[in-house]
Amino acid sequence: MSVLIAGGCGFIGSHLARKLVETGEEVIIFHHTPNTEPIRDIVDRATLVRGDATSLLDVLHILRDNRVDIVYHLIALLADISERNPSLALKVNVESFVHFLEASRLLNLKRIVFASSVAVYDPLAQPPVPETAPLRPRSVYGATKVLGEYYGMHYHRAFGVDFRALRFTTLYGLGKSGGSTGICSLMIEKSALGEAVRGEVADAVTDWLYIKDAVSSLILAGKAEQPKERIYNIGTSSHSVREVADIVRRQIPNSDIRLEAKRTFPWPPVYDCSAARRELGFAPAFTIEEGVRDFIKETKKKYGL
Repeated sequence: MSVLIAGGCGFIGSHLARKLVETGEEVIIFHHTPNTEPIRDIVDRATLVRGDATSLLDVLHILRDNRVDIVYHLIALLADISERNPSLALKVNVESFVHFLEASRLLNLKRIVFASSVAVYDPLAQPPVPETAPLRPRSVYGATKVLGEYYGMHYHRAFGVDFRALRFTTLYGLGKSGGSTGICSLMIEKSALGEAVRGEVADAVTDWLYIKDAVSSLILAGKAEQPKERIYNIGTSSHSVREVADIVRRQIPNSDIRLEAKRTFPWPPVYDCSAARRELGFAPAFTIEEGVRDFIKETKKKYGL
């Protein structure tokens, strides 16, 4: 049987695909875009299937024909695009996921893991925010994640679909450039490349989750047997953008980072991730310093520096 990554050419999906291929899994990468650059180093070791996730027929055929066992659903428009085009966000972020849930029910798949976000919470929620906190998103993107979670729980309760969701904090890592938190990755990657960085969120505090730790949490969620909960916060530690910029400057003394304090991030800064540690065995492998250092190393490796 195989593992399918819906959105396997995206930021999270490409990193997950690479790790699963390295561990010997039979990986199916479901994608809609012809751009396979993010997975070019593993393209000959995975099966690429192009399809439309908003078509239930496409999803059913691909899952059945490739004998898929576990699905990782990572398809989503980013927050800024979702705000500009909310009807498209509903179609891509929610409808595509419902199709995978329905296909999981019809084909009796083993498990489906959904990439959610801490954007589901009220920005004024009392930190550290637990999974039981009220869901009051302030963005279209956050609202689509809430809806995806509700559909996942409905399919679990009504039809027995083995659904799990991970509410990721602010992700950073090689290949992350868009969205409202793109600066968190760009200031590290651009500095490693010797390029200038400008940003407006110097004093914004957020929980920084390195992509390699996010991938580990996905794999753990895909393997965990009969967890008590279904939805988990996944994060590491909280820091301001200014603090992380200082870490980058210490590692790259000639970095040109200039930050202003014009805005903050619209979600709480700190989360309770104890359930993921307790039930999934999730333990971040990277502190913020180690994550920045590894990110710089990966950037220089990619660009031959």
